[in-house]
Amino acid sequence: MMEKRSPTQKKRDIILVTMLFIIMGGLFLFFRFFAFQTDASRAHVYYGSSNEPIVTIDFVNYRVLRNYDQGFESDQGDPYPIIDEVNRTITLLGDYQVNGVRQIVVISYNFDRKSVQVIEETSPNNICSREGESTGWPLICLPNRVRIEFEATDEDFTV
Repeated sequence: MMEKRSPTQKKRDIILVTMLFIIMGGLFLFFRFFAFQTDASRAHVYYGSSNEPIVTIDFVNYRVLRNYDQGFESDQGDPYPIIDEVNRTITLLGDYQVNGVRQIVVISYNFDRKSVQVIEETSPNNICSREGESTGWPLICLPNRVRIEFEATDEDFTV
């Protein structure tokens, strides 16, 4: 048999649950709006489980550096990743396959806003391309195995 709860126990449970929701909501808002808000000096694009970025976007010096190739060529014969400085895009070959063909991931970057956005990718839910523009929040594209992380260094902001 269940014991009947007193009104003070019910009230206490409601207060505890409400406090838990307030604390969790506060933590969520803190990390969503205040974490990763420093001005990024670089964005690193990683492929697979590598700890070395395949491409580095240098927002301070306005340049994009290819660190290594993926080992595959596009239909035009260019090795991936393809860096298009006119349209400010980077095209990588992701791991997700449709009918045995690996799909591309297209990343757009903006030097003025110091931001990066995945504008095209193929995956079951297309979550990565729906994330929008990021100025410091990491972007992770699964199952394409592409991730973008930001770095802020004080040495680049000398006057």
